[in-house]
Amino acid sequence: MSNLMSRREFLKRTAQWSAFGTGALMGTHLLSACSFSAKHEPVLEGRGQVVYANKSLGYYFFIIQQEAMHREVEARGFEFMATISNFNAERQALQVRRAAMKKPAALICDPVDSNEEFIQVIEEVRKQGIPVGVIDTPLNEGDVSITVAFDNYKGGVMAAEKVVRLLIEKYGSPRGVVLNCYGSLSSLAWKLRKEGFEKTLQQYRHIELISKATEGDVTKMYEVTEETLWEYPNLDAVHAASETPARGIYEALKSRKRLYPAGSAEHVIFVTIDGEPIAHEWIKEGSLDASISQDPIAYAEICVELLDTYTIQNKPIPFKTYSNDRYYWQEAELRPTIAGPQLVIPPFEVNQSNVNDKRHWANIALKEWGIKYV
Repeated sequence: MSNLMSRREFLKRTAQWSAFGTGALMGTHLLSACSFSAKHEPVLEGRGQVVYANKSLGYYFFIIQQEAMHREVEARGFEFMATISNFNAERQALQVRRAAMKKPAALICDPVDSNEEFIQVIEEVRKQGIPVGVIDTPLNEGDVSITVAFDNYKGGVMAAEKVVRLLIEKYGSPRGVVLNCYGSLSSLAWKLRKEGFEKTLQQYRHIELISKATEGDVTKMYEVTEETLWEYPNLDAVHAASETPARGIYEALKSRKRLYPAGSAEHVIFVTIDGEPIAHEWIKEGSLDASISQDPIAYAEICVELLDTYTIQNKPIPFKTYSNDRYYWQEAELRPTIAGPQLVIPPFEVNQSNVNDKRHWANIALKEWGIKYV
């Protein structure tokens, strides 16, 4: 039997377990589900429990983010617990409230929604003296102990700038037809990516932007892309704010016989965000021009590190440059925000020149941890 476990097998196993509340997972079960080859440090006694309120395990990105959280929490001697809300904001709020009743050493969440209701839930938890970390999807305001996230607006800008550069290479000037398949706007992360991408393209009067809502759903991305190709058979470029649903774009291009490698006269410029293994595969085959990458492993590891080093020790988090050459991006800024201290990890481009760098989160997850992408 292979020592690798696929994403599909992982999801089948996680469906069988619950800890408290709907869609919850105990940390030990996550270990056995993720990968036969995964190795976790033994849990030291007495440090308490860290609860992670995850939004989903339906994306490889979220699986790896949770696995990184699991590893870092246990390496620091805490017990790990995770809850899964399956993109249900009300369920996630209930799970967080229930978790807080157990008085964990810390509670970390990746919010489904960045709305006022969830901000109030986090404030309730903080009033109980429980440190709260937020990763991936920042809150608009509130009292968060530490947020570790991606500059989503800049990520959208960088994706648009890549499209513009490639249009200039194609035509000698910035012109053409560009489809943006944007995600759910209830997510601050996806909203900011849309704004960054579209505001950048709107600066170019000869670029026609087609903006289509997809809710981040793979089927909707397929349908939207196929419909757009019928209406605009000479579509020049397409963008998606995440790669899991962007598989719909890939399949639509393939079904319409428009999936050609970069360099071909028939190539449709294709740029995504996240940096998943599927993006690496598409980059290597030439169908994807670039992915503007996040780093879910860093989000999880650094959030736990900062909570443990500062907040749990009743020390203020310093506003300074965070440096760590284990990560591809190496440096990020800790800064104050209306929602509390935030570490903003800079977006970076993954392309054919750097796709094999071992520091990319997709390469760590796939090659070091052995968690397959299916």
